[in-house]
Amino acid sequence: MPRERAMPLVPEPFSSSIISMGSLSMRNLFLGNKGMPNLWAEFCPNLNIPQYRETLSKEKQEELDKRASKLKKRAISNHYYSSSEFSWEVSAWNDAFGLLYDDERFRIDKRPYEFLDVDKAGKKTVKKRIPDATFGLRSYDDFFLKRGYICDTPDCKEDHTTMQPDKRLLDGDLQSMMHDPQCGLIVDGVWGKTELLFPFAVYEAKKRAINSTQAEDQIHHACRTYLAMLDDLVRNPDNVAEYQTEESSKYQLFAFTSCGSYWQVFVSWNMRNDCMVETIWEGDVKEWGRAFDLICIVDQIQDFAVHHHRPFVMKHLEAWHTRHQKTKNPAKGVIQQTNATTAYMDVPDEDSVKVDSNPLDGGNTSLDPHADLDTKDSVLIDEELAYLNSITPAWFLLKSATEFIRRDTSNETRRRNRSLREAARASEVAKEAEKEAAKEAAKEAAKEIVNEAAKETDTTPARGRPPKTTYKITKAKKSPKQGRPRGRPPKPM
Repeated sequence: MPRERAMPLVPEPFSSSIISMGSLSMRNLFLGNKGMPNLWAEFCPNLNIPQYRETLSKEKQEELDKRASKLKKRAISNHYYSSSEFSWEVSAWNDAFGLLYDDERFRIDKRPYEFLDVDKAGKKTVKKRIPDATFGLRSYDDFFLKRGYICDTPDCKEDHTTMQPDKRLLDGDLQSMMHDPQCGLIVDGVWGKTELLFPFAVYEAKKRAINSTQAEDQIHHACRTYLAMLDDLVRNPDNVAEYQTEESSKYQLFAFTSCGSYWQVFVSWNMRNDCMVETIWEGDVKEWGRAFDLICIVDQIQDFAVHHHRPFVMKHLEAWHTRHQKTKNPAKGVIQQTNATTAYMDVPDEDSVKVDSNPLDGGNTSLDPHADLDTKDSVLIDEELAYLNSITPAWFLLKSATEFIRRDTSNETRRRNRSLREAARASEVAKEAEKEAAKEAAKEAAKEIVNEAAKETDTTPARGRPPKTTYKITKAKKSPKQGRPRGRPPKPM
C-alpha cells in the first residue's frame, strides 16, 4: 500500500528515512557485491568497475583516464593548500559532474528546496534548505519546443532523439497544471517554479571529514523531500491514494557527499513507505583508482537519468496534464467571474474620494470604513474570498500564509530591534549628559577652591598709585651725664 496522500496535494516529505548501516562491508558476504537497490529499486550502478570498463570503447576509456587524473590532481592540490569549501565545490562541478553540467537535457544549480514542517502543536509552515547542487530535468518554452535540439558538431552521426525537447515538459503547461487546485502537482523543489524539474540527484560538500555526519544528515533530509515529489508524481490524479501503474513505485534518487577529498555515493528509494538510503560507494579521490571509480559511477547515473528517469517523469506527467485539460476550463470561468466581481475594488470611487477628503459634505463621517456596508455586501465579500480560495491551490495558500507570518515576524523583530537601539541610544545620551554635567560641576568646584585659596594667600598690591604712608619720627633723649652738677649748690639748712 502506498503512503497516505489525499487531495488537495501539499508536498510533504517522507516521515522517516531508514539508513542502511554497514552496507558496503556486508555486501560481498550476503549480496555478491550487489546492494539492496538491485533488489528493490529499478537501477543501481555497476560497482564492479573493471567489468564496467571492459564494456567501453578505447576512446571512452582514455577519456575516463584523463578525467580521473584531473580529479585526482585537483584533490591533491586542494588538500595541500587547505582550500575552502567553495574550492572543493568548484572541483566537483568541473571534474566530477562536468558532463552532466554540459548536458542540455538537465539543469544543475545551487538552489533551495521547500518542504512542509509540522510542529508539536500541529502548526504547518513552509521551510527551506539549500543543498550545494541539485540535478534535475529542464523545462522548455515554445521557442525551444519549435526549434528543437540543434547539434553544434559538424558531421555528427549520433542519434539525438533523446536530446529533443518534449511538450510534456513545456513550462507554460506545467505552470497552469501546478496552479490548478484540482491538480496542484509540485514539479520543482521551489514551490511554484518550473526551472529544475523532479531532481534525480543531490550533492552536499564539506571542507573537512569531521563534518561528514552533518553532510549525511542534510542529504538524508533532501532525499526524503525529493523522493516525496516523485511519489506524488506517480500517483493517479483521479485517485491519489493509488499509483498509476504497478511499476510506478520504482522511483529513486541518488546523492553525493564530499568531505574534502573523501566522497560517498548514496541511492535512495521507497521501500514499504519509508525512505531507504544506502551508501553504495565511498573512497578518497586523491587515489587515482578511487577517482576513476567515482567518474564511472557518475557516468552511469547520467545514463540512468537519460534513459530511465527522464522518460519515467514524462510518462507519468501525461495523466496530470490530462486531468488538467478536464478541469482548466471551469477554473478559468471561476477566475474570470471572480475578477469581474472584484474589479471595482481596484477602481477608486469618486464619491468615496470626496467623502474621505471632506467629511463635512454630509457623507459617511463614521470612523468605521465599512459602516456603510450592509449584510448583503458582507456576504458578497465572503463569497468572493471563498471563490478565491477555491481557485487557489492548497500549496499556494500555505506558502503565502507562511510568507505573511515570516514577513510579520521579521517586521516585528525589526521594530523591536529598532526600539531597543533607540532605548540604548537614549541611555547612552543620558549617560553622556550625566558625565558632562559631572565634569562641569567638578570644574566649577575646582575653580571655587582655587579662588578661595588665592584670596587667603594673595599679597600682591592693588593696581594704581600706592597709598602715602604717614609715620612720626621721634628722637631719642640723651641720658644726663653723671658728674659735678652745674650751678650754685644749694644752701644748707
